[in-house]
Order: sequence, then C-alpha cells, then structure tokens
Amino acid sequence: MKSKFKYEKLTPMLKHYVDMKKDFKDALLLYRVGDFYETFFDDAIITAKVLSLTLTGKECGHEDRAPMCGVPHHVVDTYVNKLVKKGYKVALCDQVEDPKEAKGLVKRAITKVITPGTLTDIESLDRKENNYLLSIFENEYGIAMSYCDISTGKLVCLEIKALSKSLGKKAIDQIEKINPAELVINSNYSNQDLKQYFNLNNNIFLNYINFTSDFENRIKTIVKYLGKENLEKISDKRLAIISLANLLDYIYKYYNEKLEHINNIELLKINEYMEIEANTRKNLELTRNLNNNSKENTLISLLDEADTVMGSRLIHDWLERPLIDRDKIQRRLDLVGGFYKDNILSRNVSNIFDSIYDLERILAKISYKRANARDLISLKNSLKDIPKLKEILKNSNNKLISALGINLPDIGDIYDLIDKSIVIEPPITITEGNLIKENYNKDLDELKNLSNNAEERLLTYEKEQRDLTGIKSLKIIYNKNNGYSIEVTKSNTDKVDKTYIRKQTLKNQERYTTEELENISSLILNGKDKINILEYELFNNIVDKILESTSRLQALSKMIANIDSINSLAKIAVKHNYVKPIINDEPVIKIESGRHPVIEINLKENEFIANDTDIGQDENLIQIITGPNMAGKSTYMRQTALIIIMTQIGSFVPAKSAQIGICDKIFTRIGASDNISKGQSTFMLEMNEVSNILENSTDKSFVILDEVGRGTSSDDGLSIAMALVEYLSKHKKVKTVFATHFHELTILENELDNVTNLKMEILEENNNLVFLRKISKGKSDRSYGIEVAKLSGLPDEIIDNANNIMNRLSNEDFYELDKQKELKNSIDEIKDKKLEDLRNLSEEININELTPLEALNKLNILIERIGEL
Repeated sequence: MKSKFKYEKLTPMLKHYVDMKKDFKDALLLYRVGDFYETFFDDAIITAKVLSLTLTGKECGHEDRAPMCGVPHHVVDTYVNKLVKKGYKVALCDQVEDPKEAKGLVKRAITKVITPGTLTDIESLDRKENNYLLSIFENEYGIAMSYCDISTGKLVCLEIKALSKSLGKKAIDQIEKINPAELVINSNYSNQDLKQYFNLNNNIFLNYINFTSDFENRIKTIVKYLGKENLEKISDKRLAIISLANLLDYIYKYYNEKLEHINNIELLKINEYMEIEANTRKNLELTRNLNNNSKENTLISLLDEADTVMGSRLIHDWLERPLIDRDKIQRRLDLVGGFYKDNILSRNVSNIFDSIYDLERILAKISYKRANARDLISLKNSLKDIPKLKEILKNSNNKLISALGINLPDIGDIYDLIDKSIVIEPPITITEGNLIKENYNKDLDELKNLSNNAEERLLTYEKEQRDLTGIKSLKIIYNKNNGYSIEVTKSNTDKVDKTYIRKQTLKNQERYTTEELENISSLILNGKDKINILEYELFNNIVDKILESTSRLQALSKMIANIDSINSLAKIAVKHNYVKPIINDEPVIKIESGRHPVIEINLKENEFIANDTDIGQDENLIQIITGPNMAGKSTYMRQTALIIIMTQIGSFVPAKSAQIGICDKIFTRIGASDNISKGQSTFMLEMNEVSNILENSTDKSFVILDEVGRGTSSDDGLSIAMALVEYLSKHKKVKTVFATHFHELTILENELDNVTNLKMEILEENNNLVFLRKISKGKSDRSYGIEVAKLSGLPDEIIDNANNIMNRLSNEDFYELDKQKELKNSIDEIKDKKLEDLRNLSEEININELTPLEALNKLNILIERIGEL
C-alpha cells in the first residue's frame, strides 16, 4: 500500500483488504466484491498494467481515491492465468457468507492461492502437455519425487536411492523429463548438483518448505487425502511418503474439500524404462528442436496425430519413457499392427475421438467446483458415442483390440443424467438460472409455471392499463434498481388513474406503481430468485452424482488416451510407409534401408537416401565413421537412435525391415557448445559428458559419439579419441557409433577385434564434392574440409590460399625446414641464456677481495662456462 494512504483513515473494507494482504505480501490479492474480484493500491496498478485493463479509483477515506482494478468473477480464471504466466502468485479472497445476511462487512477469507503448478483453467493450459507441480524431498539416503497435474488428477511417485555419485544428475534428468511448472523442495536439502541446477535455472518457480521429522503425521496426511490403499503402494518407501505428503499439504492448503479426481498413486520405477538423459533428448530433438526450442520438426510433432488431447499427452509420456520390457513392447506393437491392418477400424475410431473433449480436465474442473453447465454438456457430448466405440472395438478380429472394447467402462447412466437435466445451450454462469431442462424436477417446473403465469399476467395488466387510461404509449418497464414501473410520458400525466403512486420522475417521463403491479412484481421477482436458487442446487446435485462416478470416468479417459495413442502410431505408419520392427533377444541392431523420420518428410519424395545399420555383434560393437562434414554422418547416427526409441515406445519405424535388440540407455555426445556460467569450456563439457557415458552405459546401451576430441589440440584430441575407443573396446562392450575427422582412428580396426570402419560415400569430380549420403564399409583418408568450405561459399582467395598452405603442410621438406628452424631457435635461446649467466658471474667477481686460491677457482669456472658456448 502506498504510504500516503494511512491505514487508520481507510474504510472498513479496505482496512480488511490491507490486513489480508499482510499474510500474502508475495501475491496479488483479488478481493471479491459483488460480481467482481477487485484489486487495490499497488496490486491494482500492477494488475491493470499486466492485464491491460483500466485503472480506476475507490473512495477510501482519503482525499485521493485508492487505485482499483477489477475483473468479472465468472471469468476470473482467465485473468488469473494471465497473471500467473507473467510470474505472479495470485490469492483469491472470497465472500464466505451471504451478503444479504451479513451484519456489517461481509465475511471474507482466502480460499485459493494460484501458482504455476496449481493452474486449473482448461483454456489457458497447454492442451497437449501436463502441467505438473513437483515435490522433491532429499536427504543422505536419496531423493524422492512426487508430482501431480491438478488439472487432470495424474499423481506419480518415484525414488532414487543414494547409491552413486551421479544421484543429483539422475534427479535432474527426472526433473527435465517431468518439466514441472512449479517445484517444492525441503529447505534443508544439500545435494550440490541440485543446488547448482536451481541456481542456473532461475526460470523455475521454486518454493522451499520446512522439513518436519514427524513421520507419522506424514502418513496421516496421505491416508486423509488418498486412503490406506494408496499408502500401501509406497509403504516401504519412506522418502516418497515424505515427498508425497509435502505435495498434498501444498495442494490442499487452500482446498477445504477433498479433490475426488486426485485419487490414485502411480509408482514409477525408473529402471523399468529406457534411460534417455536430457542432453540426449535435446540432441535427438525428441520434443523440442535445437533451432528455436519449439515442437516444430521434432519426433513428437511427427508421432502425435492423436484425435484427443489425452492421447497427445500420453504419446508425450511414452516418448519420454520408452519401454524396456519385451512383452510390453510387443503387445503395444501388436495393437498398433491391428489398427495398421484395419484402415476402416482406424478411421471409425478416429471419427469418434474427434468429438471427444478433454475428459481428464473436465472431470478435474468438476472436482474442484469450477465447472459450469457448458462443461457438463462437453462431458455429455464426449460420452455420446462411447457405446458405438465399444461395439466397434469388440467386433474387431484382433483379439487385443477386441479386449479393449470389452474393457471399456459403461457410462450410459452419466450421459442420461446430463441429457435429461441440462439444457443444450446453457449460460456460462450457474447462479442465474436457465440451466435445467423442463420435466427434470417437479418443484422447479411448478415455480417456472407460476413465474410464467405472472409474466403473462403482467402483459395482460399492461394492456388493461392502456385501455383504462387511454394512454396508448403507456408501458411497463423493468429496472434492476427500481423493479417494475408504469412509465408515462409527461404529456399524458393528466390521464393517469388516481390509484397510481408516483415512483420516479425523469426528464420526459413519470414512473408509477400500483398495488396490483407490486403483487405481480413480487410473484415474478421472488419466483425468479427461487428458480435460480433451486436450479443452482439441482446443478450441484448433478455434479455430486457425476463425482460419484469419478473412477469410472477416469478409467474411460485412460483407455481413450491409450487407444487414441495406438491409433495415432498406426496412422503415422500407414502415412509414411513404416514397418513393424522385430524385437531381438540378442543386443544386435539390424536395420535395412533405415530413414530419419523427421528429415525425410521435409524432403521431396525419394530424395532421402536410406542406409542400413548392422551393429552389436561381438566383432562389430564399435563403428568408426569417417567422411566430410555435411555428408550425412550425423543424420545416420541420429536416425539409428530414433528408430530404436520408436521401436521401444511401440511404434512402427521408417525402414524396409528392422530387428532391434532392446536398449536400456541411449547416450549422445554431439556438437560443440560450452557452459560459461558453470565455468566449463567446450572441451571440459565434452569430457564431462564422455565421462558420464563411460560411468553409466552398459552392454545393452547404444552410444553416439560425434567428433570427440576436437575441442583441444590435434595431437591431444587424437590421443584422447584413440584411447577412448580402446577403452570402450576392452572394458565397456557397448554398441558405439563414433563419427570423426581423425581418420587416423581407422587403424584401430586392425588392432581391436570389435571395431569396424564405415565411411560416407562421396564423388569427387574436378575438385568438387558430390555427397552421395550413402554409408559403406571402409575408411576415408582425409576430411575434405577445404572442399566443404568451398561449397559453403567462402571467397576463392581463401580457398586458393588454403590449398597452398595445405600443400606446404603436406610437403616433407616444409616440415624438415620447420624442424631445423625450431632447432636453431632453441640453440640460440640456450646460448643467450648462458651468456647472460656468464655476464652475471663476472660482475659478481671482485679481484681486490679474492685470495690467490679463490681467484684461480673463479678463473677455472669462467673457462668452463666459455667452453660450453
């Protein structure tokens, strides 16, 4: 509050506003006043600026009006979301008693605090991604994470035990996968990797909470909100219990009622999924591209042709955590295959899903009492064709697809409930009537009949008064402040009936009332109030009945998401001519005519050059690829990794055929970058990443190394690269594709029994290169750097000079002359140093102070030094 507004002079309401604000100094306080949420003082100035609204003023007991800015209550979620996305925390202060019954100032209380992780407005959230609130608890025994999307009810727990020095890195990898909108962590955490991560990522909305050692209280919190059956799922995971309880405390701090849609814990065992670190996901452009960090030209943008947003979110989850269990992968592939083979089934399912709204978020909105009648209509429309979907799936010849139809829950009763009760086109508000259909409730119908009769009586009465007075322009009007009145122009006031009671005088009209009009008015207005109150009660009863079926609706939502995701993968396979991969029992990767799934769709038909991949046998574990830049090495390596990932999420793949040995982890070391803020140069960052790969890769992993060693001098880099290949060959036995310009590395094929040389085919004509983008066995004997530089458009003078220098460098006489010059310079430096020593020694000798014996010794030393020259 600006200092010029003295508290003691403020009106009672604004004093209360200031009092409430004291406990929420870090939040914008939206204060309910009638049909609006108002902000005052500094909060009003900020709100008006951020939302581009008009800043007004309110009488406050001072000469100056208090700054004020407000938004209508029925659209407050939209405005709150805008504030939160601009980095503000928002506190809602609601009226907690009926203003009509209030004695003095209406009682108000903070009912909700909205932060990035607690946003619930469907229209404002990213439709195709979850909005997670993440709780982390860390101590010397490990790290636990619990995260929840309040807008869908998805709740997940995981633990990472303190078994290795990479604990913090593993936790950071999970944070990157979860991509939380907001994070809560115990204030006494100590992991240095996490501390550094949070310091460098100051865009994370971070909250610190004080840790309580009362473990029994943590258990009670979980039982209170999730029940004993959910506690049993994590009963042996002490860290997860603390993390989850902290999360629930944060969620329920301002929710008085239990949120029915948050009712099930998913226990995530991270070792049951392929490990893809954040750096690898970034390099492979799985969900964000390297160019502008958008989804454009990413694998997720290709794979997501889901018809529902639930399906889109699930495909995203699958891509973040590919499977490593053979049976689960095979089942998903078989399901995709079923839709792939039955195009009519796929199209019919897609048509049904196209009319389904975001069931998860609608149900969540119902659960936290933010739903309106339009949300219920969206729910009804989404459920309309579920019986049809059930029959279509059940009748499939594919047993797995048929089982999906059999297991779809029956929700006809929920559809019927909404269909019989809610009008087809209801208003946004739920307190002003016009929500409930005729014949749904007898009492409501009677009230409406009475009200309708009164309105008909009003029309009749208006006609009677025209006839009685002879005033043809007489009319009965309604004003919110004055109710119903008989309005007569000034020129006709002498004709009014003597029973008229003057009510209001205007410039050109007089307004009157009568005893009869007051009776009719009372019937209409009181009837409308009663109707609105009853409709609101009936609406809430309908919502409560829907909430009783929360579990069924959530099960249906998950099954729709699953079927939609599978169908999306099938549609992509048909569209881009993908093939069903075969899962190998051996850790061997064999791909015939593999293609990069994203790059190929950006090229014209038949422009992409397919390549085979064959790696993983004992004698073929490490492949060294040589060839010039732009020849296709990086594309080839990345497409192999992407085909493996696609296989393990259950997708068909871009190839003529593919046999994939399941990989537990994929690592990449690609590109030149640095991290100045961490004090890491390009080379240091490169070496850290390589070290991490060596520490964490297994014989079931797949590793891409691109230009390792190029961040330092040629001799150092070559030595490191060669030593790295030898180490991988002898100790790790991990499938590795190593692209390099150090063509000297190719000699390792003859020295190590599991190294194979590959090269990118090029055609050299008249000192020009033609990239064939085809990979074959063999090696390149040089890097063709100058030729590639020429293709890039460097000036001819630079290219010609570079060729001359290259010729001089490759000439043995040049090297010999260079060595002779270097030797002469070294000799000259030594002579200069010895002469300097001789001068210093002679200057130190004082003949007058030496004995004859000392003089002879000094002379002997000088003769020896001169002889050395």
